[in-house]
Amino acid sequence: MAVLDTTYLGLKLKNPLVVGSSSLTRNVEGVRRCAAAGVGAVVLKSLFEEEIRLEYSSTSGALAGYPHPEAMDWLRTDLAAHYGAENYLRLVEESTKAVSIPVIASLNCVTPETWVKFASRIEGAGAAAIELNIYQLPLDPAVPGEKLEAGYIETLKAVRAQVSIPVSLKTIPYLTNIPRFAVQAHEAGAAGLVLFNRFFHPDLDIVEMEPRGGLLLSRPEEYRLPLRWIGILYGRTGCDLCASTGVHGAGAVIRLILAGAKAVQVTSALYLYQHEIVGTMLHGLEDWMSEHGFESVETFRGRVSRFHSGRPEMYERSQYIKAFVDAE
Repeated sequence: MAVLDTTYLGLKLKNPLVVGSSSLTRNVEGVRRCAAAGVGAVVLKSLFEEEIRLEYSSTSGALAGYPHPEAMDWLRTDLAAHYGAENYLRLVEESTKAVSIPVIASLNCVTPETWVKFASRIEGAGAAAIELNIYQLPLDPAVPGEKLEAGYIETLKAVRAQVSIPVSLKTIPYLTNIPRFAVQAHEAGAAGLVLFNRFFHPDLDIVEMEPRGGLLLSRPEEYRLPLRWIGILYGRTGCDLCASTGVHGAGAVIRLILAGAKAVQVTSALYLYQHEIVGTMLHGLEDWMSEHGFESVETFRGRVSRFHSGRPEMYERSQYIKAFVDAE
C-alpha cells in the first residue's frame, strides 16, 4: 500500500494535501470538516493587520481620558499586539484542540509594528506554524523592487525573532529574482515557501462606471505557474516548497510533487466540488503510485524537477520559444 506520509515545515503530515487559508477554515466547524475529509493539515483563514488595527481603534477610543499618561504611552504602542483580534486567538486555540492534524495560523500584514508581537500570542495559542502572507503593491515608482523584497525579508526576520515555531512565507510571483529571494528567505529563517499568493484583481462596472471587486476561484491549468518555480527551486533552497493555486485533481498533486513540492494547498476545488474531492485526490495519488511502483511520496518527490529531470530547458526560455515556434 502506498505511503502518503510527508513532512512539511518539520511537521508530520499523514498526506501532502493542505487546505489553504480561506473561509473554509474561518471557524472550528470548518476546520473539523476539513480534517474529517482527510487532509494532512489546515491553514486558518488569515488574520489581517486591518482587523487588529480596528480592534485597537475601538479599544483605544474607549480609553480616552485615561488618567495615567505613562500607561497610555504603552497602550498606544502595544495595545493592538496584546489585545487585538482575540477571536482569532480563540480560533487557533479551539482548532488545535478539535483536530489531530497540524493547524497553521496565517497572518496577512503590511507593517511590522502591529503584528510582529502578535505572532508570539499565536504561538502561545497552540498554532503548529505560522504562514506569513506578505503582499505590498508597488505603487511608488521611486521605490526599487529590491527594496520592497528586502522589506519582506526584514519582516520575516522580525517574526522569527519572536517565535520558535516554524514560519513559512507565502510569496508572490512578481519578484525580480525568485531563486535569490528563496535563498534569502531560508537564510532569514523561513522553513517553507508557499508558491504563490492568489491576488484580488479589481474589475469595473461599465454601467455605473465604478470599480468592483471579488475573489475568483482558480482554474485547473493555473497549477503550471507554481509547478514551474517549484521545479526550478527544488534542490536550490533549504525551504520546504508548497504549491498553491490550480490544484483541482490528483493529476495536479502528482505533477507538483514530481516537481519538488513537499505539500500542496487545496482551496478552490473544495468550493467547487465539496470536501469529497479530498478523498478522490488521495485515491488518485495512491493508484498512480501503485501503478508506477512508488512505495512512498518521498521516492518520487523532485524526480522531474529542473535539478533531476535531465531536461532543464523545459523550465527555461528555450521551452517558451519552442512552444511559440510549434504553434506557428
